[in-house]
Amino acid sequence: MAKLSTIILTAIAIISAIFNPSLGVNVCYDELGCFTTDPPWSLTLERPISSLPRPPEEIQVQFLLRTRNTPSSGQFIRPGDLAALAASDFMGTRPTKFITHGFIENGFVAWITDMSQEILRVDNCNVIAVDWGSNGGSMFPYTQATANTQIVGAIVAQMIAFLMQETGNSASSYHLIGHSLGSHTMGYAGMRIPGLGRITGLDPAEPYFQGTEPMIRLDPTDAELVDIIHSDGGFFFTSLGYGMYDPTGHLDFYPNGGIEMPGCDEGLTHYIDMNGGIYEGGREYVACNHLKAIAYFHDSINSICPMMAYPCRDYDRFKDGHCMDCGSQGCAQMGYHADQYAPSAGVTNLKYYLNTAERSPHCVYHYQIKLTLGTSSSADDMDGTPEISIITQSGASTGYFEITSGSIKLQAGNTYQYLLTSPTDYGTIREVRFRWDYNWSLLNPGSWPMWFTPKIWVDTVQVMAGESQQRMTFCGFNSELTENVVMGLPSC
Repeated sequence: MAKLSTIILTAIAIISAIFNPSLGVNVCYDELGCFTTDPPWSLTLERPISSLPRPPEEIQVQFLLRTRNTPSSGQFIRPGDLAALAASDFMGTRPTKFITHGFIENGFVAWITDMSQEILRVDNCNVIAVDWGSNGGSMFPYTQATANTQIVGAIVAQMIAFLMQETGNSASSYHLIGHSLGSHTMGYAGMRIPGLGRITGLDPAEPYFQGTEPMIRLDPTDAELVDIIHSDGGFFFTSLGYGMYDPTGHLDFYPNGGIEMPGCDEGLTHYIDMNGGIYEGGREYVACNHLKAIAYFHDSINSICPMMAYPCRDYDRFKDGHCMDCGSQGCAQMGYHADQYAPSAGVTNLKYYLNTAERSPHCVYHYQIKLTLGTSSSADDMDGTPEISIITQSGASTGYFEITSGSIKLQAGNTYQYLLTSPTDYGTIREVRFRWDYNWSLLNPGSWPMWFTPKIWVDTVQVMAGESQQRMTFCGFNSELTENVVMGLPSC
């Protein structure tokens, strides 16, 4: 019902935009420049109608500076206000982060405060929250909010230019972080600041942006590094995906495939209980996948788990365990530390995949498992489910994991592959234990185990730890193994 309501509200927003008094051809706002509704800003398949941005005095963008001296309260600064800047704790010798919200939010929401404080724990920097929602700039209709992002981006760029002029710091020392519409807002800012260091897009908004020309959306030309986390990339009109799926940065990360996130399939009551209220609970219920990009980025700031992501052609191939080798492209960390993996100049749209846990801490460790069966003159094909258990150097044992998704045909000499994820790092593995469960059919008397003893031959199990790239091989020495009997495979 909540998702149906969202569709209805969006439709109402689009219809109401037709009668919006802000519609027009172009408008100019002093030093911020001119804005237009001429194509490609409207009258295209992606943007059938569009509005002009509202005047800056109506939106009243606010900038709240936080440093290690003022991590909670913060200090307001304004473009051109030398007195406010001099009285603040802003220091040009420190790197500077801007964070902004998206649709129907403001700069004082809990996630921006939490993220600002988390960044200050790891980096001694200036963190500036951008508020463009307190005076309605980010509110309905959606078409008006999308138009307002242009002028907000221009004001963010104005603020950066002011800080650079007064403190002498460089454009490369700035990192802009935006969620949803805020991602494109930061893109508009980056367009105006040559040499801007970095923009992080947290699930950039899809409606009115996906499929548009680069000048309209966040794209790799907006900063020296543009990194993206895609968490809600389903098509908006069929699955209510609020975020873009198309790659739009230098580094594009697709956790869990970039469409449906673990932990986002609960009922409304669950989210209300988890978030302590109807508003926050309802917000997460309607936009859980979209909000996960924020949670992943937040977790990545100080996590000891690297949130390593792997280059791969697509998510199906990644799920089958084919992409654990970082290869020539190299792996990359999703989130705050992605700047350590910036590609060579001119290289864009590098796609990376990883899995996450349902709840914070969301990071997991990835392992590629390869089972190679042995051969024998008496070996027959067997339908069954292979399982392994991992024994660490300390002697700790995991439970048994299925190497394949359900029962498969186990054929002598074949290799079977699986992706295993774990919330903990197994480190160097001492031993692998293997077993298999025979699957027989009541409708096929020839498969009944009363006539014979089901058995296979086991040669090796190879384990590759994605995060460390360590490869370990465990040998069964082509040994015979009957069903539901455990075989210990030592390192070899």
